[in-house]
Amino acid sequence: MEIKKFNTKISTTKRSIVLVEVIFSIALFSIIAIYSMNILVSITKNSKITLLQTNGNIVLETTRLFLMKNNDFTQIKYQDNILYFKSNILLDNISKYDINIVDKIATIDICIDQNNICQNWKIKV
Repeated sequence: MEIKKFNTKISTTKRSIVLVEVIFSIALFSIIAIYSMNILVSITKNSKITLLQTNGNIVLETTRLFLMKNNDFTQIKYQDNILYFKSNILLDNISKYDINIVDKIATIDICIDQNNICQNWKIKV
C-alpha cells in the first residue's frame, strides 16, 4: 500500500488570483460602506428636520385649539415676536402674525421659526 503525499505548495498564479480577489473584495466592501454611511447621514438629517416641523405643527395646532376654546380675540396681543393672551405668553418665536375678523369669522395667518412653519386658521367668533 502506497501513501500519497499531497502537494502543499500553492502555485504563484493561484496566490496572485487569491490576492486579486481579496483586493477586489476589500474595495467593493469599502464602496458599499461609504454609500451606506452617506445614506445613514441623509436619513438622520431628514429625520431631524421632520421632527422639528412636526413639533412646530403640534405647537401651532394646540395654540389654535386654545384660541377656539377661549374664543376671545380681544385679549390677544402680539408684540416683539411673542403672542400674549391676557398678559400671559401664549406662543413665542412668531415671525408672522395677522388677524382679520369679518362676519364673525376670525382669519389668522401665523408663522413660526422664521416663516418655516405657517398655518392659516379660520375660527368662528
